[in-house]
Amino acid sequence: MGGTRGRMAKGRATTPKTVALATMKGGSGKSTLAVCLAAAWAGAGERVTLIDGDRQRSVTRWRAAGEALATIPLVETDPHGVPEAVRLALADGATRVVVDTPGFRAAGMEDALSRADAILVPLKPSPVDFEVAADTVELITGLSHPPPHRFLLTQSVRDSVVARHMRSEMIAAGYTLLVAEMLHRVVYPEAALMGATPMTTAPRGGAARDIEAIRAEVDALLANPV
Repeated sequence: MGGTRGRMAKGRATTPKTVALATMKGGSGKSTLAVCLAAAWAGAGERVTLIDGDRQRSVTRWRAAGEALATIPLVETDPHGVPEAVRLALADGATRVVVDTPGFRAAGMEDALSRADAILVPLKPSPVDFEVAADTVELITGLSHPPPHRFLLTQSVRDSVVARHMRSEMIAAGYTLLVAEMLHRVVYPEAALMGATPMTTAPRGGAARDIEAIRAEVDALLANPV
C-alpha cells in the first residue's frame, strides 16, 4: 500500500479507518471508550489520532491529566470541523482515527459522523438509554451515506438480568450489538485520574480484556462492513 494511506502494523497491512463514538445522552461512557480504544489501537501498532469534537472536552482533559497518552496526537474541534480534521489525520498517515462527538444533539453532528467508516453507539442497559440510542441511530441512518453502526453496552454488570433483558429487547427491535461489553469497573475513573487507561495501569485486568475484545470486533467490522 503506497503513500500515507496505510502502514504495516505488527506485520499486517492496515487500511486507514475512522471510528466515531456517538450518543445523544451523557453518561454513557462515550469519551471513556474513545480514549481506551485509541490506546488499544496504539498498543496494537496502529498510528492513531484522537479527535475531540465534543465541546465538553472530556477526551482532552483525560489526556492532559498524565503522560501515558502523550504519544497519541489529539485534535480539538467542533462537530463541523471533524471532516477536515479526519482528512488531515489520514493525510498525515494515521491508520486509525477515533472521533468523540458531542453527548447531545448538537449542530454539526451530521458533519461529525459523515467521515466515519463505522459508528459505535454506547449505551447503558436501561430503557431510557435505549430510547435515546434509537434516536441516535435514526440520525445515523439519515445521513446521505450512513456507515455501519453498532450498539455497545457500557457500565453493565456481567450476566445481570437487566443487561440480558435489554440486549434481547434491542435485538428483537432489529438493532445490532457488539458481543463484547464495556463492563462497570472502577479502574476506568482511576486510570483517568492519571491520564492513563486500563491497558497501561492494569494490562492483565478485566477492563483491558474488555477493551481488547471491543477493538477486535470493531476491526472485524471495519474489515467487512455490513
